[in-house]
Amino acid sequence: MTSDARRPLPEGVRARRRLAAARLARRSATLTVLSTIFPGAGLTQTRFYRLGWIIVTLAAGTTAAVAAVVFAKGPTAAALAVAVRPGALLIAAALLLLGGLLWVWSIWLTHRGTMHARLDRVQRVGLRALSVLMCLVVAVPMATAVRYSLIQRDVIGTLFAQVDLDQTDGGTARPGGGADPWADVSRVNVLLLGSDAGDDRIGVRTDSMMIASIEPRTGQTILFSFPRNLQNVPFPVTNPLYKIYPKGYTCGSECLLNAVWHEAEVNHAELFKGTKQPGLATLKGVLQEISGLHIDYTTIVDLKGFEALVNAMGGVVINVKEKLPIGGHLNAAGNIYGVDSWIQPGVQLLDGFHALWYARSRITSDDFGRMRRQRCLVGKLIGQVNVGTMLSKYPALAQVAKDNVQTDIPPTDLPAWAELVTRVKGATISSLAFTPDNINPGNPSFVAIRRMVREAIDPSLVVPPSTTSTPSTTTKTPTKKPTPTSTKTPSTTTTNTPPPSAPVDLEDAC
Repeated sequence: MTSDARRPLPEGVRARRRLAAARLARRSATLTVLSTIFPGAGLTQTRFYRLGWIIVTLAAGTTAAVAAVVFAKGPTAAALAVAVRPGALLIAAALLLLGGLLWVWSIWLTHRGTMHARLDRVQRVGLRALSVLMCLVVAVPMATAVRYSLIQRDVIGTLFAQVDLDQTDGGTARPGGGADPWADVSRVNVLLLGSDAGDDRIGVRTDSMMIASIEPRTGQTILFSFPRNLQNVPFPVTNPLYKIYPKGYTCGSECLLNAVWHEAEVNHAELFKGTKQPGLATLKGVLQEISGLHIDYTTIVDLKGFEALVNAMGGVVINVKEKLPIGGHLNAAGNIYGVDSWIQPGVQLLDGFHALWYARSRITSDDFGRMRRQRCLVGKLIGQVNVGTMLSKYPALAQVAKDNVQTDIPPTDLPAWAELVTRVKGATISSLAFTPDNINPGNPSFVAIRRMVREAIDPSLVVPPSTTSTPSTTTKTPTKKPTPTSTKTPSTTTTNTPPPSAPVDLEDAC
């Protein structure tokens, strides 16, 4: 009897057993993959089927609830509604962690529940490897989502929860409730400052000053850009510096717009008792006087942070129109010396270091060429933003924001701002820069600047030039002066060149 037990099985029996084992292996692999595609789905076909159906029901209910929210709000708005709420982010991280663990467990349990004694060693090893791979397919993105949720919560808590800017005053620009939080807001004006504060200098120099004026219902935005070398700027009557400079900041070529912050915060700090940031408060008031706009919110970006931002985004593609020096100085004879290297003309991918120099270099051009390049860079960065880039670079971008950005947007308003940013991204952004083409920076007419701002916001206020009479010699506003390109044709010839006082698409800055 012992010898019969050791006798080899007939080939037909072995073939049938191999076929049965192959079917069992395929079934195990199929159900394991099925549990990977949808939590618990493969588990319903094993001895753990009751648990499988519980997991399937939970997953289906969660999927249906998420789908209903996305369908009601749209995918972007639904994601942003969570992304700007620290509490929601913490709950999302916890649910993702628990859901991910339950999902991975259902995959492994499906594998265990479909293993059969008839499977040979190779099949067992292969199925075990497949189950590990399927667990990783679920675990890695789930872990990434949990990590990103916690990073985002940290950014929101750091950047918005502790507002450190002076007297934030959204006023009538504060969003409300309801389906459209911006329904009762006519205009939102945001001051955007590029600061070059550093350990090697006292105070702050604001070499980039823009006001983004947003029509919140459509997202249409006009970017007003002010030159750093604007002179004679007016201080508000309520500002302590008004008593020193009642006729404006009129102390010569050193008293420029970008020195206002330093004047208040360093030279006359004793006049601003109880004000946390007198430089910012003063500059904000001055720009309100210049533009005639009420500034509702302020965002400050350190220029070194801008360099890190561009690096985190993988660089920015720019069509460089002129050869630009990195570093360097001008001597008394007007010759350039000490240049480290040059940014060459042509379409190229600039990293953060070169993008920053593209925006700041001016020894071979002037402040106004630099303003144009800054606006170009803003437009290119906005146009380059996409979901794939943001997700792949998000940890680095989040760190840049934490370390280099200040803003006074209240954290309670972030859901409404998420909606507003979405509208701006889908609308047109135009630009109006104040340059020698439309003002005299050394002796500007602030009445003319405020008029140009009003006309840019409301084109119906623009008075069309007369076609029946010659230009009046008494016209003093530079907005009626033809552009350099239009002087080559008679004034009666229709051209596509907008007047210097008219806003242009931000892309045209390039």
